[in-house]
Amino acid sequence: MKIFKSGNWKHTALLIPVAIIVGFLPGSPEELFSFFQYRDRYCSHNASSPYCNFSVVRTIEGHPTASAIVISADGQTLVSGGQDKTIKVWELQTGKLKKTLRSDSGAINDLAIAPDGKTVVSGSSDRLVRIWDITSNRPPQLLIGHSGSVTHVHISSNGKTIMSRDRGDSPEIKVWDMVTGEQKAKLPYIHFDDISPDGKTVLITLPSSKLVAWDVATNQQQVLQQFFSPSSNSGLISLDGQTLVNIKRARKDYLHLQLSDLKTGKVKAKKRFSRKIFEPFNIALSRNFMIGSTSKGLTVWNLQTADLEAVLEKQQMSHLVVSPDGKLLAGITGNSDDANIIIKVLQRP
Repeated sequence: MKIFKSGNWKHTALLIPVAIIVGFLPGSPEELFSFFQYRDRYCSHNASSPYCNFSVVRTIEGHPTASAIVISADGQTLVSGGQDKTIKVWELQTGKLKKTLRSDSGAINDLAIAPDGKTVVSGSSDRLVRIWDITSNRPPQLLIGHSGSVTHVHISSNGKTIMSRDRGDSPEIKVWDMVTGEQKAKLPYIHFDDISPDGKTVLITLPSSKLVAWDVATNQQQVLQQFFSPSSNSGLISLDGQTLVNIKRARKDYLHLQLSDLKTGKVKAKKRFSRKIFEPFNIALSRNFMIGSTSKGLTVWNLQTADLEAVLEKQQMSHLVVSPDGKLLAGITGNSDDANIIIKVLQRP
C-alpha cells in the first residue's frame, strides 16, 4: 500500500503488463527493452524517417559468384567481381549487363572504381592488382609485387593513386601511381583499417595495438588511440576526410559509436547501444550517414550526432556500398556456395 500512497501507482500499473509481456516473448529482457527504447526508429513502426524510404528498385541475378561490388560516383554504373574470375558491368537504371571482363587467373576479392566511372581496379587471389578500362576491350594493366592474395584495393578521390593490401605471410599495404603503375610506397606488417578518400592518409593498427593515421606523403604516423583491437573495434574515415568513425565494443553487451576529429582526436559525439540488436557486421559511409548490416536488418546512423536514425528490418545484405549522396545503396544477399547470390539496389527520393 505504501507504493500507491506515494503517488507511483500509475508507473507500477504500467510496468506490470510490460513485465508479463517480457516474460512470455522470446529473447533476453535487455534485447526486448532495447527494442522498446528504439521502437520509433523501426521503419515498420514509424516510417517518418527519410531513410525508411529506401526501396528495392533493381535486382541483379546474373552474377551468382559475386563477392565484391562498387557503384560509380554518378550512380549510373554498378560493377561486380566474383569468384568466377569475372568482372561484370551493369547499367543501374535498367539492370542490363553491359560488359563482362574476364581475368586469366585469380578470383576477385575487391573492387574500386575511379571518379571518372571508367577505370576499375581489382584485387585478386593470384596476388595481382589489375587496372581495367571498362569502356574498352583492352587487357588490364597488371601491378605485380604482392606476396599474397590481394584483399583490398582503393582509388584516391583525385584518381591518381591506388592503394592495395594483401594477406601474405608478411602482409603489406602498397601505394601505386595510377598512370604509370609504379609502386610509390609500402608499409609492412600492420592491420589495415581504412584509407581517406584523397588517398593521403591510411588508417592502420600496429602490432602494439595502437590505431595510427599514416601520412603517405611524409611517412609520419599519428597515434589516434593507444589501445585498439581490430577484432573488437572498427575504424573508418569519413568521406570528407575530417572524422574518425569508430565502433568500439565495450564489454560483451554494448558498443559505442564514437565520432572524433581525425587530426586532433577530439571526440565530437558518442553514443552507446546494445550489441544484441544493433551490432553491424558490414558498414558503408555516405557523406551524412553510416549504414550497417545487422542481424535485425539495415541500420542507419547519423554521422554528426551518432544517433540511430532508422532500422530497415526487412533488408539484410552484405558487402554494402552506398553512393556519396546517400540516395543509392547496393548489397549482396545469398550464398555463393549455393550459387544463389543476388545483388539488390535500393534507392530513396
